[in-house]
Amino acid sequence: MSSRDYLTIGEVVQRLEPTYPDLSISKVRFLEEEGLITPERTAGGYRKFSSNDVARIEMILRLQRDHFFPLAVIREKLADVDRGRIPAELQRGPVGVAEPLPIAGSDDGPLPVDDIPSALGIPVSFVRELAEFGIVHLETSDAGEAVERADIASLHAAWDLRRFGVEPRHLRMYDTFAEREAALFTQILMPAFRHKTAESRQKLAETLSELGSLTDELKGRLLRRALAKAFEDLS
Repeated sequence: MSSRDYLTIGEVVQRLEPTYPDLSISKVRFLEEEGLITPERTAGGYRKFSSNDVARIEMILRLQRDHFFPLAVIREKLADVDRGRIPAELQRGPVGVAEPLPIAGSDDGPLPVDDIPSALGIPVSFVRELAEFGIVHLETSDAGEAVERADIASLHAAWDLRRFGVEPRHLRMYDTFAEREAALFTQILMPAFRHKTAESRQKLAETLSELGSLTDELKGRLLRRALAKAFEDLS
């Protein structure tokens, strides 16, 4: 799963739902039908959401929630973004909230660590701390250290979690669980995808995507159940 450079529609909803509780899979599909987002598709027809797609959805949701803009106005704001002009409404969000705006050339390769403060607004020291606990991976080359593009969404999530007192050291359990989940998927799927053909690789990618969406939904529901039990005296 860690080598996949996109999110499924279910993963997008789960990532943004804590900040935008009304978000649903059907709403994401509606935004696509309206032409506000244009995710790519796999050969099997699954939607592939890049980090830019996720950031664009977040912009749309923020414009709706914070400014009550109708879709026609949001379409104009997005057109400004596409032309390289960030509307005033997107230049400053609520205090303490990181703003995952699109990054130019986000699919061109790893993002140099030294560029992260200007590109993402996240200090290098925080990135290195995340790398220490396995949350992001740093590549090393003659040009210096860089973060894999697939880890940028994790950077944003970890940075936002600081607002709730969650530090990188607290996130280690997620890396551990991801490794265990990957081992489980490997054990289950390896016999069926032993032959490394182009067709089997494509089918494997689609199967992993579906498995990831299903297990993410299960984990989310189990977490909500556990939280409801933990805070039942406050409900």
